[in-house]
Amino acid sequence: MHLDAEFLAPTTHIDADHPDITALAHALSGAEPPETVRTVFAYVRDRISHPADTGGTGVTVTASDTLRAGEGLCYNQAALLVALYRAAGIPAALRFQEVETETGRRVLHGIATVWAPYFSETGGFILLDPRYPEGDPRHSGHEWQTRALGHPFERNLPLIHTDMLPAVVRALESADDAQELLRAGLPGTLN
Repeated sequence: MHLDAEFLAPTTHIDADHPDITALAHALSGAEPPETVRTVFAYVRDRISHPADTGGTGVTVTASDTLRAGEGLCYNQAALLVALYRAAGIPAALRFQEVETETGRRVLHGIATVWAPYFSETGGFILLDPRYPEGDPRHSGHEWQTRALGHPFERNLPLIHTDMLPAVVRALESADDAQELLRAGLPGTLN
């Protein structure tokens, strides 16, 4: 399959060419792509915390800012995952899920997709959700998607995005506090 160069290219928000991103991608890269896919995923899943779990108030926008902070919302965790894969030469992009908050409000949840035909049942992309670290009681037990979708209302949205959605960027850039953003400001649509 031919993949567009966009799946490897850095963007303003998925800054795969940032020196900190490239250095970490190099350090995490294995001898073969499957090893790199696993080690990069485990790094983000287990080392980049979420403010909902820590009470942190900082908001990051770029992948390199998220790496530096060691914390970010699901969108930031997914963008960092994509940036690290791209820096390692593995095609990756963003995907989104529509999920319900504890108050019943529908919001977008950021996840990643990576070209991993060696892991995919269909021989192509797999979905990755690093939201819950291994050992967290909320972890779904699934190797790649740590957050289980709550049926029947939660779902994977079909589009693949090579950069952050404008609605997500607007929400992140306008937020002063991650906790306030979690309470009322997460985007609910792709627009």
